[in-house]
Amino acid sequence: MSTDRFANFRRHYSDSAMHRKMGKLTDSLREGAIILLLLLRDPDTPPMVKLLIVGVLGYVIFPFDLLPDLLPFGFTDDLAAVTSVLLSLRHHITEGLRQQAKKWRPGLGVQGETS
Repeated sequence: MSTDRFANFRRHYSDSAMHRKMGKLTDSLREGAIILLLLLRDPDTPPMVKLLIVGVLGYVIFPFDLLPDLLPFGFTDDLAAVTSVLLSLRHHITEGLRQQAKKWRPGLGVQGETS
């Protein structure tokens, strides 16, 4: 058995898919998703919190969702999912993490790092 508890989830996630989807999101949804992505990459984030984040980010990048993204209100379900997770994890989100999220740029990642 693998010692990596998230291996099964990781095979369904890719940074490139996340970056493609990020470019299409509204500003508030993009910032929330970036905060969650940064929290996911933080080594101090507890495993159960990471599992919740993987679930919601997976939903955001999944091409088929409850409301198709091509509809004028298509990101509503994504926004609701991200917002509810952000609210439940608000005690894990630091001001430094929020500042990092504001520096994120599509294709560049955070603080100019290539991804």
